[in-house]
Amino acid sequence: MLDWLRNHYPPYPVRKFLIEQSLRRPHSEGIAHHYDVSNEFYQLFLDKKFMFYSCADFDHEADTLEQAQTNKANFLLGLIDPQPGERILDLGCGWGGMLQHIYESTGDSDNILGYTLSNDQFEYANQRLPFRVELENFITKDYEPESFDKIYSIGAWEHVRPKDVPDVLSKLYTALSPGGRLVQHFFCSLVDGYHTWQLAGQFYFPGSHPPAYPSQVRAFEAAGFRISARSIHDYRPTLRAWFDNLSANQDRAIELVGLRTYHRYLVFFASAWRLFDESKAMLVRYRLDKPV
Repeated sequence: MLDWLRNHYPPYPVRKFLIEQSLRRPHSEGIAHHYDVSNEFYQLFLDKKFMFYSCADFDHEADTLEQAQTNKANFLLGLIDPQPGERILDLGCGWGGMLQHIYESTGDSDNILGYTLSNDQFEYANQRLPFRVELENFITKDYEPESFDKIYSIGAWEHVRPKDVPDVLSKLYTALSPGGRLVQHFFCSLVDGYHTWQLAGQFYFPGSHPPAYPSQVRAFEAAGFRISARSIHDYRPTLRAWFDNLSANQDRAIELVGLRTYHRYLVFFASAWRLFDESKAMLVRYRLDKPV
């Protein structure tokens, strides 16, 4: 009975109505709710080098979170293949870790740019990093044609609502130069619908409802992109590492954000772990090329 309730309550029409009501909220409100709680709080459980709040690559059982996030950064660097002089845009750049990795690879800080909707991340990046980060909504922004050679997102595409995906992909396709590349790292459900876990997700990410995997693939191809690479990755070890790190720093976390927020993140990590363990969602990476 409990499993049935966890997967089917409330009834589908009610779930659909409640999720659609939540999707009326501005993107900035949902981002602030989850990210603008304290940069130091995130430092308690994220890796120290990149501060990646996205799935790491635990290639070996003995890998630490630090090593696993380095593995992920190098994997994505290979997909992006940044070159000096290329105009590169990070959609939802977080604390700028991947942009920093690209800068260290190319030595070019003038042509890389990050967008974030988090005020805390924006202040952090502009105080510490040698390249531009702008407070910008990449979903609603209008882009100049052929203004970038490479565009990528790491854990930000989940915030693009289903109805907005075709329009955003069309804008990004236009923004890329011929032969340009879009790299995506995101999680999604396996089937379309308004699932109980997606309704529960509004408690953590209000206003977000990631489209299902089949819808994403169709949208990529409809926008004109050629799918050049795809891979599936296991999110569970990362979620466990975050849970363990936050638990180990309980006292400082509660001091920074309070008991309620501390518990909200612990429950989020645990419930997300179960979501992936039950194969209700998956983490995918894509390299999408714009033909010459």
